[in-house]
Amino acid sequence: MRSNEMACPPTLNTVNNLVCQDGIWRHETEVEGLKYSDGLHEEAGLRQTLEEADDLSWNSPEVGPPYDSWAQEYHLSNLRANLLRGLKLPGSAQVLEIGAGCGAITRYLGDAGCRVDAVEGGLVRAELARDRCVGLDQVSIIHSNFHQLNLPDHHYDLALFIGVLEYAQRFAPSGLSAKEAVLQMLRKAMDALSPKGQVIIAIENRLGAKYLTGWPEDHLGTSWTGIAGYPEPQGFQEGIRTFDRSEWESLFRELNLKCRFFFPLPDYKLPKAVISDSGVDAPGVESIWGRHVSVNRTAVAPPSAPARFQQNALYRSGLFATCADSFGIVLANTDGVLEEVMPYDWIVFDDPAIDVEHGISLARGASALSSFPDSQASAEVVTLPRGEPLFQYWLRCAVASHDRDSFLRLVAKQLSSAVRAGNLSAACALLVDDAGEILAEPFPWPDAKSKGNTGDVYGWAETVLDQFSRLAKTDLESLPKMGEWEGKGGVKRGVLDQLKRDLEHRIDLTEQLTFPAIYWTSRTEGFSEKRKSVVRCPVEGAHSLVFSLPEPVSSNMFLRFDPSDHNIEASRQAVIVETLCAYAGDDESGVDLMPALTGGDAGLTHQLSIVAHGNAVVLDIQGNDPWVVIDLASIGLAPGVEFERVEARLRWRANE
Repeated sequence: MRSNEMACPPTLNTVNNLVCQDGIWRHETEVEGLKYSDGLHEEAGLRQTLEEADDLSWNSPEVGPPYDSWAQEYHLSNLRANLLRGLKLPGSAQVLEIGAGCGAITRYLGDAGCRVDAVEGGLVRAELARDRCVGLDQVSIIHSNFHQLNLPDHHYDLALFIGVLEYAQRFAPSGLSAKEAVLQMLRKAMDALSPKGQVIIAIENRLGAKYLTGWPEDHLGTSWTGIAGYPEPQGFQEGIRTFDRSEWESLFRELNLKCRFFFPLPDYKLPKAVISDSGVDAPGVESIWGRHVSVNRTAVAPPSAPARFQQNALYRSGLFATCADSFGIVLANTDGVLEEVMPYDWIVFDDPAIDVEHGISLARGASALSSFPDSQASAEVVTLPRGEPLFQYWLRCAVASHDRDSFLRLVAKQLSSAVRAGNLSAACALLVDDAGEILAEPFPWPDAKSKGNTGDVYGWAETVLDQFSRLAKTDLESLPKMGEWEGKGGVKRGVLDQLKRDLEHRIDLTEQLTFPAIYWTSRTEGFSEKRKSVVRCPVEGAHSLVFSLPEPVSSNMFLRFDPSDHNIEASRQAVIVETLCAYAGDDESGVDLMPALTGGDAGLTHQLSIVAHGNAVVLDIQGNDPWVVIDLASIGLAPGVEFERVEARLRWRANE
């Protein structure tokens, strides 16, 4: 039998009279704990799982899915640790965890080598936290009300309040308001931190997007309660309340503390991705919050309304940092301490439970992706396409469409275009440009599996439609004009029938893709495959392409634009270049490269001819290796300008 005795006394024992009983530290003179429970049945199930597991580590598959209930998932899932995994925390930190629950975060900290004093007010939860942390001698579980503990001065490196401060008033000394109770707890924790210590908070947002669309409040199960400000005369809030961003910032100013926000998605409880406050406008961020959408954590059904559409509209309007459903917050006494705590603009986490061994991340200010958790840049430069997730676009169109048939035709047309282009990417990865055209390049989700250019295209299309239905189910049900989704006369059947008609005379899919590229070189070197950015593009229709340049391209270098580096089926093909611009950093104005396309001589082209076409340029392709060189020095740019990406708008047409 494993011993539950923990050999290492907590630091809290130096300023409190604590005794260890059955592996849990508590006051020598018994003090009443907190009355908080998930229920006897849930607690018995958790205890059985922990007793039967040989491997109790934070990411052990023995305590992984599937789960029988929300309580089981919340207290056992390895996703809980993602809240902290994207932060750069002090090594071998001395940690004070307030409200340890059943030990999911505690176990992660212990496995990471931290010395943890984990305080939990509920006795059964403290026992479960002890069971989860068996074998970690540097972890101590303390059963106590935080308000009844003395804390050592200036000792800890970290203090954690994960899902705790919403209950501050409920368990505080009587007479304190919610704000006063939070201030008291934060002051007490800050006094116990070393000069460079940090407080980490995770909590729901009172003005979260899901609450603004009428979804029930996570703790109370009632709609609009938090939006209304938890009015005291109602008497139903039981000392529970959350705060919005401006309220938090006001509290921190009162404490003279510096702060950084980050945004776990879909919420702090089970994060699958995280966006930092530096990354709210970073490349790819719309795909991340567009996929990891709001989740209802109550047993109360959300009201019938196009909530997903409304939530996306808030985020697209620039309100993500204000209306994210959850906040992660890091506090410190100085800005310098916070400077390096969030090294990423965003992270999509790995999840071995669903065979996703590596996530992806974008380092702060970077343009190239890295893997996560090892943070090694990919040997192959991965372009982050700029576009709107397809499902978001469909949702906007469903709400705005005059009738069901117009929406049905739009969806069928887009699926047909993707099939003809061989773009059978996972539905979550498909993006559209501002004109609603599906981009050739999908978002590089680590769990997205493409079917390539062959396979059951109708099965693929049906899967896409099913996934959209699951995402947008409540929205679609709130739109009477949409009618039924399933069934013989439903939208899904209508889309698939229209798709079949559109594809009856389609040609071989493998001949419908090409791969435009941008090369770059100095004035003393030649072009090479090592300095190349490639995207995938269907050889039909109009497409917006983004070529990310993994190294800065200065204003005195050469660019080479290859509209195709693939042996396309037609012996002659023409592409209309409507726009071609180079961009430096965050400057969205760009430098127009179109004049340079017609300003060169014949020696700067290969296997193509160039003809002006109004404000556009027609490139008449005459072989399988067409290209045109652009001398950036000829444009008259100021010295020191460095480009990070090139964007093009192309429209293909067959020569007659």
